[in-house]
Parts: sequence; C-alpha cells; structure tokens
Amino acid sequence: MKKAMVLVAAAMLFQTMRGQNETSPVHSGPVTTVASSPVTAGASGPVRSNPVAVGSVPAVVVKAFSTQFPDGKLKKWEQREQGYIAAFSRGGKKCFAYYSPDGTWQGTEAPIKWTKNLPDPVKLGWKNSGYYSWYVADMKKIDTPEQPLYVLHVNNGTLLDSEHHDAFLEDWLLFFNGKGDLVRKERKQD
Repeated sequence: MKKAMVLVAAAMLFQTMRGQNETSPVHSGPVTTVASSPVTAGASGPVRSNPVAVGSVPAVVVKAFSTQFPDGKLKKWEQREQGYIAAFSRGGKKCFAYYSPDGTWQGTEAPIKWTKNLPDPVKLGWKNSGYYSWYVADMKKIDTPEQPLYVLHVNNGTLLDSEHHDAFLEDWLLFFNGKGDLVRKERKQD
C-alpha cells in the first residue's frame, strides 16, 4: 500500500511538471494505481520548458546527472517549476532524466523502437489489454525510483474507414509495469 501511495505521489508530481491529461480507469477489475508524474505525464507530448545554461543548473543537480549517467552525452538542460530535465543521448538513444532542485533523481525516459524490444510480460499484457490490434505510434520506457513503466501510444486509426477516421479516432497512452500489468490509461490530448 505504501509503495502504491509513493507511486501516486511521484506520478502526480511528474504530471504537474509535464502537463495534464484526461485519465481513465483501465477496467473494472483490480488495477494497480499509478498516477502521473513529471516523467509519465511527458509521455503525452510536447511540454513547455525553459532551456537553461549548464551554469544556471544547481551544482548538486549537475553532479547527480554526471554520477548517474557518466556515459551520457548531455545535449541541454531544461527548467520546470518542479525541477530540471537533462536531455542527453546514451547508446544512440535520445533520453531525458528528471531531477528535483535538490538533485534527487525522479525518473528517466528512453524511446523503444520496436515492439519486439518490449519485455515478454509487457508484450503479453499489451496483447491481453484490448489494444493489441491498435496502431502503436511510439513507445518509451520510463524508469522511476519505484519501478520501470512501459508507455505505448496507441490509436485506433487502422480500424476505421476514411469516412469515420477523423470523427472517431482515439489516441491513448497505455502504461504497463514490468510485470505486464496495465496500470494506467490516459486519453492523449493534442
């Protein structure tokens, strides 16, 4: 219970940091609740930020990033009301690391290129979610201090004919934990 409350609190902080989305219960059965966070809320698209020079970022935040990602090639820092985001590349992937103003790591997001790269439990959870036939627009892995999350941005565009596409198109973000449980679902806003 305490772990779930921590996840909810972190998720709410991330959502405030990255933007707001309409959330929806996943299904009527038992669901692990994971609210949005600065990292998970950003899964829904562009976020307003203020680029800042490295010299403007607190030394404790820069040190935390350097220690955690010594092989990361820093591209830029962005400042949010709740902290700082380091945009960097690692292993050829563009990643984002989130830190509070005191240097506490809040999470990291990295893209996933192919569904075959998802862990088997997540693939199974997605297959059983009711969204398996939907188009996968993009995916990312979000590491948080509590647990990794896998976010799939899906839409039903491939299921609609051209006369109904614009009127009935639905975009959703599906959040799966490492066990493959669908823990959260958000309607993606443009």
